[in-house]
Amino acid sequence: MRLMAFDYGRRRIGIAVGDGLTGRARGLVTLATNHPGLQERLRVLVAEWRPEAFVVGWPTRDDGQPTALGPAIRGFGEALGREFGLPVYWADERLSSHLGRERIRRRGRDPGLDAHAAAVILEGWLTENTRNA
Repeated sequence: MRLMAFDYGRRRIGIAVGDGLTGRARGLVTLATNHPGLQERLRVLVAEWRPEAFVVGWPTRDDGQPTALGPAIRGFGEALGREFGLPVYWADERLSSHLGRERIRRRGRDPGLDAHAAAVILEGWLTENTRNA
């Protein structure tokens, strides 16, 4: 199963793709949330990668409560599901940016920290859901 993951932030959205068979993911791109062509860019990425579902990082505080960005993220994920008619799964995103920093390439084209964080989110979701399947 091919999945597309999102690390949604106030300024940027990291996007990654991964596969349930391998349990691996890779960052694709980081996009500005306020970019006027964001919706079209998402349509192009979904058409190109043809995911079967989306995984959206869900931020929580140490006490398990959602962060202030929670409502915006929930709205983004629900809009994705409506727009593309695909299921949306939610994944714990704590430490994803920290772990994403370890993936940053020092040379060549790098999709950005947020895309690496999305890959971390997706791999965590795949690990959790493969183990419980």
